[in-house]
Amino acid sequence: MSSTFLSHSISIKDDGNMPVSIEYKAKNELLQKFPKIEICLKCNTCALVCPVQYAGFSPTNTYVNNVFSAPEPEKNPNIWLCVSCHKCEEICPYEVKPTEVIEALKDEAFEKGYAPEAIREEINQVLTTGYAFPIFQSLHFINRERERRGLKPLGERKVGEIKKIAGKTGLENKMAGWKKK
Repeated sequence: MSSTFLSHSISIKDDGNMPVSIEYKAKNELLQKFPKIEICLKCNTCALVCPVQYAGFSPTNTYVNNVFSAPEPEKNPNIWLCVSCHKCEEICPYEVKPTEVIEALKDEAFEKGYAPEAIREEINQVLTTGYAFPIFQSLHFINRERERRGLKPLGERKVGEIKKIAGKTGLENKMAGWKKK
C-alpha cells in the first residue's frame, strides 16, 4: 500500500504497521548529488564511532540516518551537531564521506538562511574581533594571567584580512542581509 501527501510518499508493509521506505523529494535530490549516501541509510557502521550518536540517537535511528532521511535535510537542525571529526569516514566500509554531505547541507542551510542564530553570532564575532569567542571583556585579565605564566599577551586581532575574505566570498553581504531581518 502506498500513500502520497505533501512532497513525499510512504510505502507501508502488508501488515499496515511498519514503514518500509520514505521517499522525499529532497532526499531524492540529495541522492542525486551524493549517490553513495543511500548506503549510509542501510549500513549505520558509523554509529559505532560518531560522538553525536550519543546525543539521543539510537541504533535504529542513527544520526546519519536522521539527517539524510529528513524531509528537507538542509532545514534539519541536527546537521549542526556534526563536529566534522571525520570518524565516520575512517570506519566506513564503503568509503562514503558523510561529513562531506553534512558540510554541503550546512552550506546550503547557511545560504538559504536556516543557520541557527548561534552560528551567525559566532561568524559575526570572528568578523568583528578575529576571535571565535568573546574575550575582549576579559582581555586585561587574560593578559595578566598570561604574563604571570611567562606567555606573550594576546592583542587585538587585525580583522582587515578576515573582512577582505568575507567580502570576496560574499559572506559579508550575507551577514548584512541577516542583520536586516
